[in-house]
Amino acid sequence: MFAVCAMAFTQTTAQGTGLTHVLQPGSYQVEVIAEDPATGRQRTVRRVERCLEASAIVNHEIFAILSDIPASACPKYEVCAGETRTGFIAQCAPANPSTAVGMFALESSAFRGRIEVKDATGKVTNVEIQYGLRTGACNAPASSPQ
Repeated sequence: MFAVCAMAFTQTTAQGTGLTHVLQPGSYQVEVIAEDPATGRQRTVRRVERCLEASAIVNHEIFAILSDIPASACPKYEVCAGETRTGFIAQCAPANPSTAVGMFALESSAFRGRIEVKDATGKVTNVEIQYGLRTGACNAPASSPQ
């Protein structure tokens, strides 16, 4: 999986931001699910409404950890991008040596993704799953008549 992502990242970097995604900009209802790595049990921890703007989609800046887990505040960078997929790695500071890898499958009006957080020994400590469905255009601020 990482070899494919590394190749896609290299191609994306070489091509600049000319890469397009099938995911349409707009408002998305996102279901955030926590999975217990030991048992595989899942539970919905929150639902959020997110506005995914065109520029953020093109620049691969649309996905993040949305649950309250320690790695959610760690810096991230994109490692994989393509028309129907994108992903990231988050690397925490040395005081918290956790890492997170997120991979997302994209459709025109929906996405699904899985983020795995590992501790310094490589053991998976948290899993977050996201399902997003486009609900329409982003709410625009009211404009004044001209």
